[in-house]
Amino acid sequence: MAQLFSLGHLRAMTNTRQIPTALSVVSYAFLALGILSFIGIVGSAIRGSFYLDFNILGFWIFAGLRRYSLGWRTCALFFIWLTMIGCAVGFVYGFFGHGPTYIKIFDMRYADIPAISISIVAAVFFALEFWMYRVLTRPSIRSLFYVESHTPAA
Repeated sequence: MAQLFSLGHLRAMTNTRQIPTALSVVSYAFLALGILSFIGIVGSAIRGSFYLDFNILGFWIFAGLRRYSLGWRTCALFFIWLTMIGCAVGFVYGFFGHGPTYIKIFDMRYADIPAISISIVAAVFFALEFWMYRVLTRPSIRSLFYVESHTPAA
């Protein structure tokens, strides 16, 4: 009877898997984007304007990645690719943009900055997104999202 209530037995009954640390970090990054998006949407609504930010899906991507949902992994990869493309465009703009640009946070203009700063920020975010892409496409992580019978042969 003592073995019936052992910790190992309870883990086997709930069938939980330990989430790899890298996948957990990626999921929390999407959660942070969801929170920032929510704040931006609410802030715009308070000021009387309508603002739709697709990063609000970060809440669902977070939950989907943590429960190994193949559909939400695909959605996460789609948003990562969009962000990497945007970072590449921003990087090029930073080199060829003329004059200073400005920082705009939640529809509020804060400061004029040199255009090259955009390239620096874009490079940092591109590196982060590329790391997130590599985590989600790593064979050991990718296999977590496939049911045994649906795992691709190659």
